Amino acid sequence: MLLLPGVTATVLPVPAHAATAGAVEEQVLSARVTAEPPPLPKVTKGCVGPSPTVAETAPWAVRRMVPSAVWPLTKGDGVVVAVVDSGVSAGATGLSGALRSGTDVTRSGPADRDCVGRGTALAGIVAARPITGSGFVGVAPGATIVPIRVVNGKGEVPDGALAAGIRAATAAKVDVILIGFGTETPTAELRRAVREAISRDIVLVASISAEKATDTQSPAPWYPASDPDVLAVGGFDISGVPTEQASPGAGVDLLAPGAGAVSLAPKGPGHYSVTGPAVAAAHAAGAAALVRAYYPNLSQAEVRHRLELAAEHPIGAWPVSPVGYGTLDLYKAITAVELREATLPTRAPVAPVLPAVPPIDSRNVIAAVVAVGAIGLAGIAYLSMVTVRWGRRRRWRA
Repeated sequence: MLLLPGVTATVLPVPAHAATAGAVEEQVLSARVTAEPPPLPKVTKGCVGPSPTVAETAPWAVRRMVPSAVWPLTKGDGVVVAVVDSGVSAGATGLSGALRSGTDVTRSGPADRDCVGRGTALAGIVAARPITGSGFVGVAPGATIVPIRVVNGKGEVPDGALAAGIRAATAAKVDVILIGFGTETPTAELRRAVREAISRDIVLVASISAEKATDTQSPAPWYPASDPDVLAVGGFDISGVPTEQASPGAGVDLLAPGAGAVSLAPKGPGHYSVTGPAVAAAHAAGAAALVRAYYPNLSQAEVRHRLELAAEHPIGAWPVSPVGYGTLDLYKAITAVELREATLPTRAPVAPVLPAVPPIDSRNVIAAVVAVGAIGLAGIAYLSMVTVRWGRRRRWRA
């Protein structure tokens, strides 16, 4: 599920075995310019248009991540990130020069159009280029985006589309795959697609479930986020509070900014506000792109674990549900020389066992004392003789 502010909870489903969603509702985009970007609208007719607002100052998520602090070291150049969602629009100004045509698995053709706007928003968080007059920028503005559309014209994910999308991303030889939704009941086909991508050394980043907990139960874990070889990401807000109530089975690895973030509109230079665990996963995917660029010899498992160990850890043991290893620390993930596992509880010190000492023979002690004394007297006599001779040569007087 991808939750966006101002929009009712809408699921990107794989019908019959994933969380389901109704048809998207129509919302007319207001032409009134506001200080803050408006929420990404939902449409049933036509496509999401340009936003009337440009985020002139850096949004809180950008200020929290501070990606510019590591740009002197890496901007993600040479790394390719697949965004498996609703496509990514080539009309977004902030993605100019960053986008390949991609693949639409729901119908033949490229995936560089995005009527829904979600895929474009996620891609912008990963790799939006700096624009004069705008404070918003992606985490890895040197990375390349490959859009993989798995959402059809009704705003749904057909059966098998997610697995096909992951296979298409794998075939494109990408370095990172971002998945902003999931299913409660994965098929064998989907599991095989995930295993194949991992075997090709691709970092998979997926959002945890955005379903709300009830008084009686927590939301069921989403796959592929629940896979132990996938980086599962949840969100936190500007106050640092987790935005989801994840169950232990969700397998949360990291938290990243996921509420009230800002990203690109599918057309023009404007921005919309977005929220949800998919937004958090996009921040983590951008971080993975930077790590892959700066540490090209790390495997996908090592990239994931570096992000985990570099996180701002919770107090006590970690990882722990529902925050995993803690909140994403981009600067430390790039610059840390040494990252350590959680400190294990220490045991009480144990006194060393010394070998038994044999009994002392008093006769040997007396003999040793006499010998040492004799040696000492001989030494004193020798030093006295040498001193007297040296003094006579110097004409000492009594």
